[in-house]
Amino acid sequence: MQTPNVVYNLKLTNPVMEAELKQLVEKNLEGKMESSLKKIYAKGEDVAVIVRINVSETSEWYDGSFKFEFDGQSLDYDREWFEILSDLVNHAFDNFKQRVLAK
Repeated sequence: MQTPNVVYNLKLTNPVMEAELKQLVEKNLEGKMESSLKKIYAKGEDVAVIVRINVSETSEWYDGSFKFEFDGQSLDYDREWFEILSDLVNHAFDNFKQRVLAK
């Protein structure tokens, strides 16, 4: 199966957080988004999926902007003030999964 192109724009104060974020994204794409990606890639071999991730960290929380682009469509998810990085990422991919499968 094809894999999405993931583009990161990160403003994290800790390199460990960057590694954790990338691991969370990979885990969500391989697990949670598997059925959604199969549905998208079934449309043809020339279909490209791009996931754009912008996450910034303050001293108390994380802000995130996620964009899921495929087949001429773009799904956006923007949230602020998440205390736990994994919650931010998991919520974004839950949102994308529901929206893709609903189409």
